[in-house]
Amino acid sequence: MSSFEYRLQRIPQGVVVLDDLRRVISANRLARRMLETQGAGQGVAVLGTHILDLHPPMVRPKVQWLLDCALAQPDEPASMAMTLPVGTLVARVSVLDGAVGAGYCLVFHLVEALPQAPAEALLKLPLDSRHGVRLLDVALAAAFRAERHYSRILATDGSLHPCTMGFSELIDRLDPVTFLQVHRSWIVNLRRAKAVERVDGQWRIVLDVPGAEPVPVSRGKVESLRQRLAM
Repeated sequence: MSSFEYRLQRIPQGVVVLDDLRRVISANRLARRMLETQGAGQGVAVLGTHILDLHPPMVRPKVQWLLDCALAQPDEPASMAMTLPVGTLVARVSVLDGAVGAGYCLVFHLVEALPQAPAEALLKLPLDSRHGVRLLDVALAAAFRAERHYSRILATDGSLHPCTMGFSELIDRLDPVTFLQVHRSWIVNLRRAKAVERVDGQWRIVLDVPGAEPVPVSRGKVESLRQRLAM
């Protein structure tokens, strides 16, 4: 599967159903999570609330326009794209016919900027050795840990190897589709993630590596991890 296809299959999708008065009557978890964190929607229960009240004032005219367009042409879903700091929000609204009147179905996708592999993406990793430089295939690296000016590689067989490359250089040259920095000291190969757990409020990644300790996830990296793993 290509990197683009891999990312495309994991684009987050929210679904919201409104009644004829444009109040939310149902929503999937992603939609509820996003609406609950909107500027005007903080602390407001999503279900039973008018959809406009769950958006900041500057966004409401766009949402109003989208709903009006769908109602004016019920046979043709209305679509709109909005650029947000976290990516591009693509919304599509269809009018529903129900037993108790008309309603709306709002489907949206939050499309992050798809990361591109660096021009000089790494194929092999240089390992420190007394007899020269040994090379390790990048696919055999399960995780990297920053150690002063160098890095330490956790291989998929559980072995540890000193790497002559610095942490910041690894971030720049590893394929961002496969590798994600989840902590200021950790980069993880997401293909080796076996599970994600929360212990005392701390998110951790359990690797499919013999004897490996769970890798901590910084709070600021949790949302990126959730989106990448479709959680």
